[in-house]
Amino acid sequence: MLSGDIAPSELPAITVVGVPEDGCMSLTSRAVNAVAQARVVAGNDRLLTWFPQCKGKRLSMAQGYKAWLAAVLEESEEGGVVILASGDPLFYSIGKTLSNHLPSAELRFIPSPSSMQLAFSRLALPWQDATCLSVHGRPLTGLVSQIQQGELFCVLTDSNNHPGAIAKHLLTYHQAHWQVWVCEQLGGIEERVTAFTVAELATKQVDDFNPLNLVVLQRQQALYWGGYGQYAADNSFEKRMPKRGLITKQPIRHLALSSMRIRPDHCVWDIGTGSGSVAIEAAKQCWQGQVYTLESNNDCYESIEANIAAHATDNVQLLKVKAPEELANLPQANSVFIGGSRGEMAAILDTCWQRLADDGVIVATAVTIDSVAELHTWSKQRNVKALVQMVSVSQGVPLAHYTRYQAENPIHLFIFDKRLQTEPHSENNND
Repeated sequence: MLSGDIAPSELPAITVVGVPEDGCMSLTSRAVNAVAQARVVAGNDRLLTWFPQCKGKRLSMAQGYKAWLAAVLEESEEGGVVILASGDPLFYSIGKTLSNHLPSAELRFIPSPSSMQLAFSRLALPWQDATCLSVHGRPLTGLVSQIQQGELFCVLTDSNNHPGAIAKHLLTYHQAHWQVWVCEQLGGIEERVTAFTVAELATKQVDDFNPLNLVVLQRQQALYWGGYGQYAADNSFEKRMPKRGLITKQPIRHLALSSMRIRPDHCVWDIGTGSGSVAIEAAKQCWQGQVYTLESNNDCYESIEANIAAHATDNVQLLKVKAPEELANLPQANSVFIGGSRGEMAAILDTCWQRLADDGVIVATAVTIDSVAELHTWSKQRNVKALVQMVSVSQGVPLAHYTRYQAENPIHLFIFDKRLQTEPHSENNND
């Protein structure tokens, strides 16, 4: 028995061999021996053709992925199955799927270098702090928000989200400050690595690249969230004029957001968005999640869309409707902000409360006595406990050679926390 061989009685149900783009040339003896001993060899035809000498039964993925996987799992009951995969099978590959179906004791992985590892080696870039993102079979939405979290990224592509399409998406959100490399057929005989600016890459089409490609992004300027940072000033948002602007002012905005307990993967609803300021700053907190923001005022749309692009929050989706319309069709909310209701407060709250996650929070602001009355009445009638706060903010303004305070209108915050509904009633919750 050669070094690296395993006795047939000791073979796991499935061995997954990672194959580099030069085929058998770079495979270890352990990987070659695993294929040679296989009772069944499975994979796509491109990889199977590299092993014509293999005598085992062949399962081609050409029959369709679901049927192929079912056949592989059935054959695994007898053991001796080898699956051929590209690169590292545990890196955006078949490994995760197999781990969901079989215990780890029945699986063995023999990887080759991953595409990400090869890319950074070709660029001579240390990659311990790099992040891998995939838009393969996924929407581009959210890519820009995720790259605000670091300096160096590897992006896995497909024929729809090809390098040129990715660059166009970046430019839509003012992300020209990246050095870009497109790495094609890494490890293969047609390997090519090309540097681009974002603008240059945006002119390219899918046919300009080998289908086996990925994109590397390296930040050139510290312009996080469009240069406005995690928490932005009010003047960083376009607002509908000639009024002072439909915007939840910074002190109230940040108090509301802190009460919403947003996590990176959350889904947030913002109702009556005005300028979009709350939705945008919520999106910066749930950068792996999604924000749905609703507004029915046509005059606000242009400024909302400009603000979303300027702040690089491509995980915000604007719905041009009047709430509660469309709320029933949205993914479940982890937190909700209500900045305006246009006379539909009770209906909006009913829908939001019903669709809210069990540990979710609704935060509603009220400027007028009428809105305060609506929120308080809903809380009482639905027997939903509320934390109520009245916030008064004064800003320093110049007075000759001095500074005086100028008071802004007080704002009421109603915080409806589903976790509180199972706790003993407190006199301070509603009154």
